[in-house]
Amino acid sequence: MEHITASRAKQNFGELLEAVSKGPVAIDRHKSTKAIVCSPQTFHAAADLRSHLGRALEDRVAARVAHQIVEKNRLIKHQKLAIELLLMPEAKRKKFIELARAEVLRWREDRLCSSDYSDRWDALLARPTEDLIREMCSDTLDWGNALRQNSPWHVIEVAAS
Repeated sequence: MEHITASRAKQNFGELLEAVSKGPVAIDRHKSTKAIVCSPQTFHAAADLRSHLGRALEDRVAARVAHQIVEKNRLIKHQKLAIELLLMPEAKRKKFIELARAEVLRWREDRLCSSDYSDRWDALLARPTEDLIREMCSDTLDWGNALRQNSPWHVIEVAAS
């Protein structure tokens, strides 16, 4: 970018306009830039770029918010299931947990997801019911969102309906 002094810009305005046709020009006064002058084409191109970037940022923010809503809905779904598990008779609860274990086994046999998920669900499903419920409903669990995204309970809800 070309730099000229404010005095020179004022005294040689035609020269400034000529320089602007080649690219933006910085106008300096007392050794600091006070203005940048550019052609209308450069100005409009920059405005279009700012507008495009603004829309792209808005789209990213909207996508992030939508994803957070999906994660919260998964958490609520697992919290409702936890309440149902606590309220149901022991025999039915054991059957539900066995159905979940069978689903995790199917994932493993059919290689439907990473073994990280099936290993973690196996470990959770082997724990006492209260621990299982606390872990699958925890919003602070390091893998909580990922585990709820890959949950064996969806099969059971269909079977229970």
